[in-house]
Amino acid sequence: DAVGATVANALSAVNVLSVASRVNRAHGADIARVPRVVLASSGSVYGEASMTADGAPMASRVGDGTDHPTSTYAATKRSSELLAKAHVAIHASAGAGGVSVIVARIFTVFGPRGRPDMAVWRFIKQLTSGARLTRFGDGQSTWRDYVYVDDVVDALTRALMVDLPESSDGFEIVNIAGARPVFLSEIIAACEEACGTSSAVDELPQRPGDVGGTYGDITEATALLDWTPKTTLHDGLRRTVAWWTSPEADEY
Repeated sequence: DAVGATVANALSAVNVLSVASRVNRAHGADIARVPRVVLASSGSVYGEASMTADGAPMASRVGDGTDHPTSTYAATKRSSELLAKAHVAIHASAGAGGVSVIVARIFTVFGPRGRPDMAVWRFIKQLTSGARLTRFGDGQSTWRDYVYVDDVVDALTRALMVDLPESSDGFEIVNIAGARPVFLSEIIAACEEACGTSSAVDELPQRPGDVGGTYGDITEATALLDWTPKTTLHDGLRRTVAWWTSPEADEY
């Protein structure tokens, strides 16, 4: 069930960290050691994004509160982070058993081979098949911070390889995001442009558990990983549509 699937986030994190520490204790200073675990977390741990006085989205920063998750998924991602932090602290004096962790709070990923339940995929599929679009809410009450899959892979690879500063305690958190809020109406328009067509829209009520908006500040990712997203929303959607309409996607 959904709860069991999300609880697996925490269990898998514990298992990976435990195996890494066992390998390190077994191999000492050998090349087979596991020096780093990169934990894929989620921008959803921030819950509802803050707003300015005039109603504009505010970027979530790494130091912001994470005590009010709006879904079981977000809660278990935050639990995974805390378990990883505790693991690093407990094994800090364990010599060869220690492992450093970088938590990557990934925001809304899009691109080829993406999850078919995500909004971008639903819109592209509906547009390319001539169907009406389904929109939850009015298009202006929710927004997401979209980041292209190639940029996410680049960030995670950098997180695996980067040397942590001497001041680090072996545990760091970064936001992996496009660093721009995109309202639902804008993503629909961008998908229509990428597909070269438009469609009528059926508006449905907002879904329970959907956060109003996600928008990530990437200051730490830029400083620690020397990373910024390279792919614009429009270029990423163009590549996504090109893949979706290619023979490679026929069995997807």
